[in-house]
Amino acid sequence: MASMETLPIEAIYNIADLVIEEAFDENVFAKTQLALAQTNHHFYDIVNPRLRAASYCWAAREGRIDILKKAHENGANLSGTGSMRPEERATPLHYAIKHGHRDIVEYLAEIGVDPHVPARGVCDCWSDTEPVRPYALHMAIRHSGFEGAEKILVKKLGAYWTFQGTSALDHVDPHDISDREIIDLLVKLPGSRHAADALRYALKWNEPELVSRLLERSDMDASVPDSEGQTPLFWAIQYKRVDIVELLLQRQEVNPGTPNRSGFTPLQVAVGVRSLPLVELLLQREEVNARLTDAGKASALHIAAARGELEIVNLLLEQNGLDVASPDSTGNTPLHWAVRSRDRKYHPSLVPIYDDDEDNDDDDEDDDDSYTLDEPPGYREESLAIIKRLLARQEVNAGGHDQDGLTPLHHACLTADYEVVALLLQRQDVDPKARAINGQTPLHLAASRHQRSAKRIMDLLLQQPGVEITEVDHDGRTILHYICGGFDKEYPVLDLIETVLQVGVPLDQESANGLTAFHQALCSGYWSVALFLLDRGADPMVSRRFKYNNSLLHIILKHSDSDDGKCELVGRLIEKGIEVDTYTDSPVLDPRFNEDDKIENVIGIRSPDILVGSDCTPLLLASTREYSLNNMKMLLAAGADPSAHVIIRDVEFEGKTNGNRQAFLSGVFRHVWEPFSQGEGELLEHVDPIEVLLQFGSRLDFDGPADSPLQEACKVAEKGQFALLKILLGFSKARNVSESHVDELISAYKDKTEYAKIHERLKSFKKREFVD
Repeated sequence: MASMETLPIEAIYNIADLVIEEAFDENVFAKTQLALAQTNHHFYDIVNPRLRAASYCWAAREGRIDILKKAHENGANLSGTGSMRPEERATPLHYAIKHGHRDIVEYLAEIGVDPHVPARGVCDCWSDTEPVRPYALHMAIRHSGFEGAEKILVKKLGAYWTFQGTSALDHVDPHDISDREIIDLLVKLPGSRHAADALRYALKWNEPELVSRLLERSDMDASVPDSEGQTPLFWAIQYKRVDIVELLLQRQEVNPGTPNRSGFTPLQVAVGVRSLPLVELLLQREEVNARLTDAGKASALHIAAARGELEIVNLLLEQNGLDVASPDSTGNTPLHWAVRSRDRKYHPSLVPIYDDDEDNDDDDEDDDDSYTLDEPPGYREESLAIIKRLLARQEVNAGGHDQDGLTPLHHACLTADYEVVALLLQRQDVDPKARAINGQTPLHLAASRHQRSAKRIMDLLLQQPGVEITEVDHDGRTILHYICGGFDKEYPVLDLIETVLQVGVPLDQESANGLTAFHQALCSGYWSVALFLLDRGADPMVSRRFKYNNSLLHIILKHSDSDDGKCELVGRLIEKGIEVDTYTDSPVLDPRFNEDDKIENVIGIRSPDILVGSDCTPLLLASTREYSLNNMKMLLAAGADPSAHVIIRDVEFEGKTNGNRQAFLSGVFRHVWEPFSQGEGELLEHVDPIEVLLQFGSRLDFDGPADSPLQEACKVAEKGQFALLKILLGFSKARNVSESHVDELISAYKDKTEYAKIHERLKSFKKREFVD
């Protein structure tokens, strides 16, 4: 057997974390440490520093300044982090701030602890997007248990950063009165980096007097970059402050040709915000090179074409040596981008632009006082003029493919842009039969679009030599798959489908993934077309299982709309004998990596999000979707099991329950309601589905390690929210739960006087269902 010394240190730390979690009750902590020491002195020597660090954090949390003073006298490092729970690690300073112990914060500041130590797990800011490692100043500004904590940190400890590389000025709001004093302290801190950050803050919040004062400071170095490598010049351009840009360009240390870490130059920023005066100003400088590209190989011309800015494009085309035909890292040339900029959906010109007068409150897109969306009028006409200018250049290849295999013609078909399609088809270098990465032709992509102009484009393409309506893509999809796989059409689509079938396109041809046109209509939620195909004889059972073992019922019920056609399709599939209790077999849902996982990930084809965070039968989807009560009743009448277990496949919940297997009703609760949220409104909206499930025998008990639905309801009631318990006990009968399980819960709450209401409700239920 390997000795203790051979264990990786992280393994030893993990064991220590488990000990800490189990033992962090002040009544048993010393006892557990003693037991650990007696068991293995060597192991105790290894983990003891970790245990002590945790005890300092506990003291800071509980307000025990006496313990911290004693520890400091004994030479303890009070800047170190300790673990209160396995997912949490922070310094005593973090805990003292969060739990409102001013005396401890002042003491720690007096002895000079380090305020710039990262923590984890102590706040939920941005936790849904990425793990955060906040410094103490972030806790003081956003999570302090008393007023003035941030001032103590700045004045006594010189705290400045809220996260690594992020100034506190990035997380304050001058319109918030409580932030004003800390802002005044931060902008006055000496040093070139502090001065540059303060200038960036003043530009962001449009404080011209502060800008002027900062530019006059002796320690101002306008070439100092922020954590992204952007100097104040970048920010002045971003906020379209021509006057400030002129002042900065007069400073010797400012080089307008220096890119940021992503290779993005000030010129590209100016083009990106569509400021012709700034572009003209920068192009007058010798240091500015319009040919430079960023890390994505995009030049200023790529950006100008994508923005649909004709005057800027004309100005750039006058620059010597400009490359007008090279692709960026996605394979898109300026021509590709100009074509894409004709459609608002793909229009990258919707960029946040700072408004100097009114909309300068914050960057919350849901706030009326926000950045404005600067979309110039007439952009389609300007984009068309740019396309014509680029096509006039001899070096431009109008038939080039991007990394998805799409040519400018493909993109024009994707946006149903008849005018650009007609223009491109006049070129010798444009192939109307060109294939994208999955073998899609321009005709396939035009068929997927919903606009009336898409039908005109299809007619135009079919007039081109060699274009055949029966062509399939590399995976065997026909034009019928693309018609059915798009949005509801603005033109008579059933007539088009009739025509397509009459010329020989097979009705039930399967793609490589086993999908027919009927299946594709289900994936896109095109219910009227799916019903029409059934009436024309489509066989829905050609394939019965799809990606991650989803059945046709799963696919239909993953759509949340209320169309009557959806309900009719569920009924007709049940009539055809489809299995109603099949389980999916999904990977874990992790929004950082696979939130957009689809049945089909193919350009031109719509598909529902395939991962829902659970492996389940179709009934769970019907039970958790709005407007699905009739679908639930049909499934239950067809024999669907209302107690089929549910498997958690959600990274947010894995490890936070006693097991991945849950009772059916527990799965419903998890999908429709946040148990400890402020209100019970979401739950009350689902009373009818829960009542139906209970009428059909859904169980309140559970044979697995996880809590039963009835246990969950009792735990939620402990927090004062009784709606769930009332619903379950009100609609349940003896057949929904065993008497022994009810007795178990009655016994658990018998001596807990603070939960007397829960105890009484359980006793009343037992009397009603098992005694009377």
